[in-house]
Amino acid sequence: MFLFYLIDPLSRSIEKVSDGFDRAAELTNSDAPELDTLWADPSEPDSSVDVAYDPDAGDQPAFRLRLSHGGNTTERVVAGRGVLMACGAVPDDIAQQMSTKEAVQTAVDFPGSRSDIAEWLTSGAPDARAPARRSASSGHPRKHRHSASGRR
Repeated sequence: MFLFYLIDPLSRSIEKVSDGFDRAAELTNSDAPELDTLWADPSEPDSSVDVAYDPDAGDQPAFRLRLSHGGNTTERVVAGRGVLMACGAVPDDIAQQMSTKEAVQTAVDFPGSRSDIAEWLTSGAPDARAPARRSASSGHPRKHRHSASGRR
């Protein structure tokens, strides 16, 4: 099995790519991408599931990847673009999760959606702040500003 997927949290997309291992620097926009091994077979050194990413992308949007194998779930949060790679003899349960773009989509979350923010705020996160609220209408009409052209 040789499968490569580019995961881009900025565009919230997953795309099947070719030569992902050789093109990891180009795809992740990194001069020296790091490789995080999610699964490896010690008896077959060429069989692994890895994610390549830019180690300096800490301030960029991120994605969360979850893969299950043998009843255990491996989770990684990666900032910036990442390349998910499956090489060699990968176990069937992992191979299924990576067999198609649609299968990979079920293993990837892009944090930052409205429901994630609401969940984070209600979870009691130490830095959580209540969202800003609009003040209730006082019954006074609002003043509208108009541009010089008269359009709003």
